[in-house]
Amino acid sequence: MRAAAASRARRTLLRPAAIAVAALALVAALLVRLSAPDDPIIPGETIPFELAKRSRIPPNEAVACGKCHKPEFDLWVNSQHAWANRLVSVSRDRPAFHPDRTLAHGSFTNTMRHADGFFEITTAGRTGTASVHRAEAVIGIEPLRQYLVPFPRGRLQVVDVSYDPKNDEWFNAQGDEDRQPHEWGYWKNRSMTWNVQCAYCHMTGLEKNYDPNTDAYATTWRAMGISCTQCHGTMPSHMANPKAPVVAAEKRTPDQIFHACGSCHSRREEITGRFEARDDYFDHYRLALPDLGNTWYPDGQVWDEDFELTSFLTSRMGHKGVRCLDCHNPHSGKLILPADNNAICMQCHTPPGRNGAIPIPDPVAHGHHKGGSTGNLCVECHMPTTKYMVRDPRRDHGFTCPDPLLTKEHGIPNACSRCHADKSIDWNIEWAEKWYGDRLNRRSRERARLVAGARKMDDAALPNLLEMTRSEEIAAWRAALIGILQPWAHRPEVRSLVEESLKHTSPMVRSVAARILSPSPDALALLTPLQNDPSRLVRVDAAWAAAQHRATVDPSAYRELSDYINHTSDQPPGALRQAQLALAEDRHADAEAWARKAADWDPTGAAHNLLARILHAIGKRGEAIQHFRAALRLEPSSPDHPYALALLLAETGDVNETVKLLNRAVDLDPGFGRAWYNLGLGLAQQNRLEEAITALRQAEKLMPDSPDAPYARATVHLRLGDAAAAKDAARKALSIQPNHPAARALLDN
Repeated sequence: MRAAAASRARRTLLRPAAIAVAALALVAALLVRLSAPDDPIIPGETIPFELAKRSRIPPNEAVACGKCHKPEFDLWVNSQHAWANRLVSVSRDRPAFHPDRTLAHGSFTNTMRHADGFFEITTAGRTGTASVHRAEAVIGIEPLRQYLVPFPRGRLQVVDVSYDPKNDEWFNAQGDEDRQPHEWGYWKNRSMTWNVQCAYCHMTGLEKNYDPNTDAYATTWRAMGISCTQCHGTMPSHMANPKAPVVAAEKRTPDQIFHACGSCHSRREEITGRFEARDDYFDHYRLALPDLGNTWYPDGQVWDEDFELTSFLTSRMGHKGVRCLDCHNPHSGKLILPADNNAICMQCHTPPGRNGAIPIPDPVAHGHHKGGSTGNLCVECHMPTTKYMVRDPRRDHGFTCPDPLLTKEHGIPNACSRCHADKSIDWNIEWAEKWYGDRLNRRSRERARLVAGARKMDDAALPNLLEMTRSEEIAAWRAALIGILQPWAHRPEVRSLVEESLKHTSPMVRSVAARILSPSPDALALLTPLQNDPSRLVRVDAAWAAAQHRATVDPSAYRELSDYINHTSDQPPGALRQAQLALAEDRHADAEAWARKAADWDPTGAAHNLLARILHAIGKRGEAIQHFRAALRLEPSSPDHPYALALLLAETGDVNETVKLLNRAVDLDPGFGRAWYNLGLGLAQQNRLEEAITALRQAEKLMPDSPDAPYARATVHLRLGDAAAAKDAARKALSIQPNHPAARALLDN
């Protein structure tokens, strides 16, 4: 799951009413329409009866296109795109609700029934308290359908119990998770709000229209489902004169088509919410990458739900220019050639090879499995499936090569073991080596090893990781590798590479580099020119860096930054950004309000940490300490929380607790230079002077560009009566910062 210009047509409207009576009246009007006996003619163009008059787009817009484009229309009308979002209907949904169905899952029991013309889902918890919801719409066709129920303030929520039409079964899409009402991921909370999490990729021409003042949505759209204009644009010239040649401005390049597909088929963060056909993807989205997180395995195979674009962009195929329509029919969504005889793959891999593909004269010999067997299918080895939402198997579009050795070394799955689950990993390694030998010692294997090492914060991986990054041709991988280098950003060799990457041709790379440099005030001179970068993604990142350092922000870039933050402020990360920007601009009341919202919506350690810092900044020290402790309790493995609490407690004079917390921070992150520095100061306060020197030397090693640790060490040496060591340490501080007044004074005295 996942504002245009004023001249764009008004959309079908789902608006929260100003008062409760009006809201109830609107819901009642909608539900009258929902009890209609049959489906509308065109499922992708269904518009609620009471709201149709508010749209300037004809309800059956696709029919108008289909008059001239009948073959395309006939392929589309029964596709997943056409049925991506529809109203409930008796003919299609009564079998799921009649007779009454019951599903027990974790702490809850759900009852699904069709009564009085409504499709009802009742959820009862352990206490016996039940809530009854009437399904208004459905997203998806197969292998599962998820039902949408109306909530106050214009929300539609996605119920976690889902229907499997093939097996005529209800199940919970969260699998074994037993999400509770206080958790962000519970189905009634923001993680399952259709307007922000799902709607864009299930509707045509969606505008979220969130009002932060009322915390309400007035979401609009051109059509339900993915209709013609979502991919082709509105094409006003063509619509006005269909028989005339399509004007140049309404044609699409292969990359524009690719970006349009990617706008939905990707795990990404929205920047604007206003992507249109023919736009550049990176003017509207921040693509998720296989960096230090666990969304992808270290070799780029999918782990968590990420859809297709990132995997495809990290593949050699994507790098060589293969695009979605080389394999998929754009209107039916189906493959243009069959996969069960390898025809879809061999269209490029048949000698001499097309699109830079490796020629494969004999697929059976290449696969070492009997022709016609599962093991002889290209997609089984290079596009293995992972099930998401319990019953939705999806193929990996990274086109990785099976490597059982990486499974043994780093727990990375391989296609061989997926099929031969009854065999040991050593058995799979033996056959892979026997068949492919040195061909397995490829770049992607070494890259996976380095990424796995970096995720474990292994310093030994750094030199080779730097070399791998410098030589990486695939832009998505280069961006990911730069992101992986972030923990070592203080090192000169890493800093140099990141600075070079600000000039890379890919906005993905420039964006990641800008974000890594943004915490450093001395990098602002490099980032300021990027406020005029060709890509909005990069401009926003550069503007954010300047705003956080209270530096000048280009007015145009600031408008884009504000637009981005406002657009995402209905979710916890956006609320946190609102709070951070307000704090940087000394709007303390706004900062506190937004931080409290974020902590209320999703009580994570990060939200409580930021709220505590804001409370501290405005003089509410006692409450700040409480929220730092909450952050530490919620995320005990994060070094940032004990570090932040330690600094605050140091102000209160609680040295013993301060040192305990700083020791905890460096245990959690041995590369945390500032924590080592403050630990040295705390130990010195406790008169543990030799230990203080050890901590400060570690800080010097981790912060080679800072004079703070060597100067502090000089003062500790003086307390020990070691004048020579004090002089050496002070000179080191001056070599880093020649005008360091305290170090100069120490030497002069």
